[in-house]
Amino acid sequence: MKIALYIEDGLEQVVLTPESETEKSILAKIHDGSREISLKRGSFFEYQGGWMRHGKQHFTSGMYSPSESKSDDSTMIVLTPMYPEDATPTGETHG
Repeated sequence: MKIALYIEDGLEQVVLTPESETEKSILAKIHDGSREISLKRGSFFEYQGGWMRHGKQHFTSGMYSPSESKSDDSTMIVLTPMYPEDATPTGETHG
C-alpha cells in the first residue's frame, strides 16, 4: 500500500493506493456502502517476538524490557459491517 499526504491550496488529503488484490478488496469496502467507517486514534507497534499489537496507550515494564510508553500516534480507519454476515440489507438471511 502506498500512502501519501497531499496538501495544496488549503486542501489536505490522505491518499491510499493499493498494490495488491487484498489491498484493493479492503479499499473497495470503503466505497461499496456495506461498511460504517470511523476513525480511531491508538497505538500500532511491534512487540518483542515479532507480532503486532494495536490499542490504546500501553505501558510495558519488566525484567527484560525497560519501562516505556507507547503513544497514541497511529490513526486507524475502521470498517464495521452494517449488516450481520448472514443477513442481507432487507433482513433476509442466507441459508
